[in-house]
Amino acid sequence: MSTTEIVIADSLSDTLETGPGARWWPNPLKELKARRAVNDQLRALNPETDFHQIAKLVVGRVFADAFFNDALFTVAYWRQIAIRTIAPVLHQSGRGKTYETTKRVDDTLLFFGFLYRDGWQTRRAGATIDRLAAMHERFKIPPDDFRYTLSGLCFEPVRIPEILGCQVLNEREARALFLFWREVGRRWGVDVPEEQAAFRAWMEHYEDTVYERTPEGPQLATAMGDDFCKRFFPGPLKGLGYTVLRCCADDHLLDTVGQPRPSRVSRRIVGLLVRAFAAFRRWVPASSAPQLLRQWNREYGTALDPMIVGPDWAKKIAPEHRRQAKAGQCPFAAAKATLQGAESDSQSHTPGAPSP
Repeated sequence: MSTTEIVIADSLSDTLETGPGARWWPNPLKELKARRAVNDQLRALNPETDFHQIAKLVVGRVFADAFFNDALFTVAYWRQIAIRTIAPVLHQSGRGKTYETTKRVDDTLLFFGFLYRDGWQTRRAGATIDRLAAMHERFKIPPDDFRYTLSGLCFEPVRIPEILGCQVLNEREARALFLFWREVGRRWGVDVPEEQAAFRAWMEHYEDTVYERTPEGPQLATAMGDDFCKRFFPGPLKGLGYTVLRCCADDHLLDTVGQPRPSRVSRRIVGLLVRAFAAFRRWVPASSAPQLLRQWNREYGTALDPMIVGPDWAKKIAPEHRRQAKAGQCPFAAAKATLQGAESDSQSHTPGAPSP
């Protein structure tokens, strides 16, 4: 049985988010009780050992609101755009065309949902990670850029509230998020620092070093902002949507991607709203059942499968197409070394990487 067949077979039993029963609204009182029970589950978990379950509960149930997750993702994506070597790649689909923005957002958040659902150790998770790696092997970006993308997944849910002067995740949840994405990154083959503080320090130093406005940057940032506003702040509310996004970013980032700085008053108001939202979600989590996939599934129907998600040029890419690294070696360096070795047997392994 091929990897693709295994994944499809495994997905047949996973009807929690895609089965017909998921569409029915339960009794309101029972629903409220079930949502509140999520808090008890979180308190019983240990972030050092149960970090996958904590991350899945926090993202998929407590703060499962599409608006919240899309805003966070858009600002995190602006940070990718600010990296001088990443922006040109993001501007392309791999064949010289701009990747349609709404589909890019939906597909990316679906892949995040698959990883939160499946983790990094399962057969299904491994297939998803290998397919993602195979899809990205066409892009030639240094490994540090991919490591930077991973750092955003670890720390942006913490940094944005810090910019706004509030707190959304507690220390246990922030720790769990770091440990979860560290393990996903290592399963991919990315060298991630062992300690949380060291990785964040590396991230901030990297931003100070490589943020740079590129010709593609402002156009990409506007496309992402427009898509967010189209979903949640349509028509005359568009300006308000952009204000929310800009308040969630620091001035260095805004200057780099060509976005105007918000006023201090605006940032203060948005901070108060986010604080109130976080407090409400602590009292009543967003959902009693996982909401990791359904809200981003505009295209693929009920047979949602990570083996078919992605742009058209990636439809035929399967996990087994990934170039394999030697044991203990970063696959990004190994892939380039393999190509160089075809030209000269004397070439040694050198850094070079497909980008996220």
